[in-house]
Amino acid sequence: MSRKKKIFVIVFSIFFAIAASFGGFILYKMWPATWERGPPSMDFPIQNPDVIHILGGYGYVPWGIDTHNGIDYGCNASVYIVAWCDLRVTGLKTWFNDGGGHWQTNVGLSYNWKYTFDCVFESWALNETYGNLQRADIYVKVGQKISRGDIIGKLLYHGEGTHIHFGMKESGNDVCPYLFLSPSAKLQFDSLWINYGSGPIVCNTTLS
Repeated sequence: MSRKKKIFVIVFSIFFAIAASFGGFILYKMWPATWERGPPSMDFPIQNPDVIHILGGYGYVPWGIDTHNGIDYGCNASVYIVAWCDLRVTGLKTWFNDGGGHWQTNVGLSYNWKYTFDCVFESWALNETYGNLQRADIYVKVGQKISRGDIIGKLLYHGEGTHIHFGMKESGNDVCPYLFLSPSAKLQFDSLWINYGSGPIVCNTTLS
C-alpha cells in the first residue's frame, strides 16, 4: 500500500471512529427509558394535589373549538411535578406562546419507542424574566433517565392561568393520558374531577 493510501486509511478510520462515537452518544441520549413494549401504568404527576383548583379534559372542550391534545392540571400555588413512570428526557424548550400570551417550558419525555410525553410548564409567565425563572426550576436535562417518583421540576405560580399541560402520544398520535393512569391514580383523579373538572367527561373524543 502506498504512503498516500495509508494516510487516507488512517485519517478515514479516525474520522469514522469520531462520527460513530458521536452518533452513539446522540442515540444514547434519545434511548427510551425501558424496553417494555406495552403502555405505562402512570402515577399521579402532581406531588401535592391540594393545589389543584381546575382540571381541563382531553378532546373537545368547553373553552375552544379545536380539540385539546392533553389534560390540564390548573394549580393555585407552586408545586413539584414528579415522574409518573420511568422516563427518558428527550427535549427542553422555553419559548413564548403567542396564542396564550405567555412564556412556557416544554419537557419532552419517552417511556419506550411507542409512548412519549410533552409535559408543559405553563406558569403564566407574562415576560421573559419570569419565563427564565420557570426554566431554572426544571431539574432534568436532555438525555437523563429518571425513575418513577423523581422530581422533574417545580411549576411556579405566576398567575391565575398557571397549569401543567400533560400531553401523551402513542406511535406519534395524540391519546388521552387518563386512560393510562394506574387504578390508584385514576381514583385520585376522579375525586378531583368531580369538584374541579371542566366539561362532562375527561376524554371527550366526540362532539356532543
